[in-house]
Amino acid sequence: MTLKSILAPVIDLADDEAALVAAGELTSISGGRASALIVAVQLASAFAETQRTLSEVLADIAAGPRSAAAQARERIVKWLEQAPQKFEVRDLSVETALNEHAILAHALLSDLVVMARDGAHARARRGLIEHVLFQAGRPMLLVPQKPKERGWRRALIGWNAKPQAMRAVSAALPILRQAEEVVVATVDARPSAAGHGEAPGHDLGAYLARHGVTTHVRNVDSLGRTHAAALVD
Repeated sequence: MTLKSILAPVIDLADDEAALVAAGELTSISGGRASALIVAVQLASAFAETQRTLSEVLADIAAGPRSAAAQARERIVKWLEQAPQKFEVRDLSVETALNEHAILAHALLSDLVVMARDGAHARARRGLIEHVLFQAGRPMLLVPQKPKERGWRRALIGWNAKPQAMRAVSAALPILRQAEEVVVATVDARPSAAGHGEAPGHDLGAYLARHGVTTHVRNVDSLGRTHAAALVD
């Protein structure tokens, strides 16, 4: 599989610029197309960040093209117009995206969905992530909120020899093939016939080599840390 169709659902530029940057960079690598799906969250929405007074809601509705959601969309579109990569722009209301599951129609026909994992409108953001992650069956890349240019030259695979990890590795193959360095890291792994095999991590390394990915295997002891902390360290 190649990443020819990359989808970035976004709500607000301040929180979602990192996802747009990552989607654009991956598009440049793959030669595919990126789509920005702008999800509108009105002040009157049940998914809004904070509850507003009736007067605030009515004033926002009366503002029409200058409403909070419209201004958020305008900021995103201006950013996209100046981006080095070309984006297709799509629009959805958060109610249509989640209550009517319309986000799935967009995610199903994408090779990769990229989203910022944190930010404002936490309920709407969590709903979008959960819909894609648990119902769309498509690969998802969650990026930190802060924008950061990435070379996509180094990759770390946290490997626990479980089906979920293998699905993530398979979905990431287009990115892994572009990398100059790929590390397969296990934490507190022990040889087992049903899991890691005789040499933890090495079976995965052999599998990836057959797909054109050269890896290094690191077997890490947790030393009392969580597995996540051990991988980060």
